[in-house]
Amino acid sequence: MKRNLLILLVLVATSAIAQSKFGYVSYKEIVKALPEYAIVTTHIDELQVKYEAEIARSEREFNQKYSDFIEEQAGFPENIRIKRHKELQELMEKSIEFKDEVNRTMREARHEMMKPLYEKVDEAVMKICIDEGYDYILNTDERVYIAINPNHGKDITAQLKKALNVE
Repeated sequence: MKRNLLILLVLVATSAIAQSKFGYVSYKEIVKALPEYAIVTTHIDELQVKYEAEIARSEREFNQKYSDFIEEQAGFPENIRIKRHKELQELMEKSIEFKDEVNRTMREARHEMMKPLYEKVDEAVMKICIDEGYDYILNTDERVYIAINPNHGKDITAQLKKALNVE
């Protein structure tokens, strides 16, 4: 009895899956096609350049101080040599902390600047999903699927681009 019930449930589930209507699309392709994408990437690139310039300035400062220390250390008394070495070590640690902070800040800035673009695509995808009666729409960017049978699913890229007025 339990076995027959299990088989019936599997058949019903398989039947439901087989009758599902789904679409698929590459979000990255759509987002990159938006006109706002060029503006956002320009802002991100400009911010990156500013941070890289500050990192380079900091590295030049450290390298100069390190070079000076190497040249002059022989003439220093032990306690001054230890003090200068400690200062260089602290400067290097601050530089590493700053680089980590820059990476974190850039990730957050990229996320915040790109968020409206993804929200715009999300809205258009949801509208197509509802209007066309799809059960679900897959984002093909991360390849979390093994395969998509194009005979059962539909690539909605062109339809989405048309809805967003992009090429």
